[in-house]
Amino acid sequence: MAETSVAALDPRLQKQVESARVAYGRGNFDYTVTLCRSILKETPNCLSVRKLHRTAAQRLRHGSGSPFAATVGVMSNSPFVFRPDALPEKEPLAAVENSEEMIETDPDDVAALRLLGAAASALGWRETAVFAYESICERLPRDTENLVALGDAQLAAGRPADAVATAERALRIDAVNDNAFALFKKASMALTIKNGRGDEAGDFRSRLRA
Repeated sequence: MAETSVAALDPRLQKQVESARVAYGRGNFDYTVTLCRSILKETPNCLSVRKLHRTAAQRLRHGSGSPFAATVGVMSNSPFVFRPDALPEKEPLAAVENSEEMIETDPDDVAALRLLGAAASALGWRETAVFAYESICERLPRDTENLVALGDAQLAAGRPADAVATAERALRIDAVNDNAFALFKKASMALTIKNGRGDEAGDFRSRLRA
């Protein structure tokens, strides 16, 4: 199951996405969350819907939902069975569902976002993994472990320039971080192959010494 766009969804689901977007624009963030969750149960590989789901949850957490919240919230959560034992490597889809439940409770929950990132990577949802680790950066901008995970996800997604920039960011925080430097070398090599550039790693070592 590869990642998909809204345009590639079934017309019925496209209409639901449009309804979710309209609800968000009107400030009905609770209803937006519910619609997105319903769509994600059928197409968990649609990143645009997942982003809207988390954004609406963030707005709802900060207190701008409609009076629809209580009823819709119960309806949305009732069929869900939380699986704390669902490991992202063995049951990635169940882990993704767990992350959605956790994100609705706290859209900035680092554990939920890490779970989403690991499960998305296991499923081959590369841009979803990038989204998860980028979201953690909002909360923990100096977490080098997360920056390395983000860089790896960017590299897997075919974005070596972004991975190089992320590795540089990690190395500026911790110049002797072996994992960050290993990422930098991998990303630099991928960027060199892609663009025919010179020794990116050497260039950065020189900049660090400067």
